[in-house]
Amino acid sequence: MPRQRIHVQLDGLVAVHAVRAVWTALGAVPGVLSADVSMQGATIEVEGVLDRAALDAALAMAGVSVRALRVEARVLPIL
Repeated sequence: MPRQRIHVQLDGLVAVHAVRAVWTALGAVPGVLSADVSMQGATIEVEGVLDRAALDAALAMAGVSVRALRVEARVLPIL
């Protein structure tokens, strides 16, 4: 399965402790391999296709919601 890097802008990140709550919540989303969360949003690496419903549900449990989501274009190396 291909990996994807997804940049997520979040609404509701109003305190530093929310960053940790989002990072923990992203660990429960199927396919998420890693997450880098800051007050500006999150960058997640996903194996396969992201289950958007699972992402929204996990983030809602952390008290935030998705404002925008952007999938990074994959680039193949040139030999």
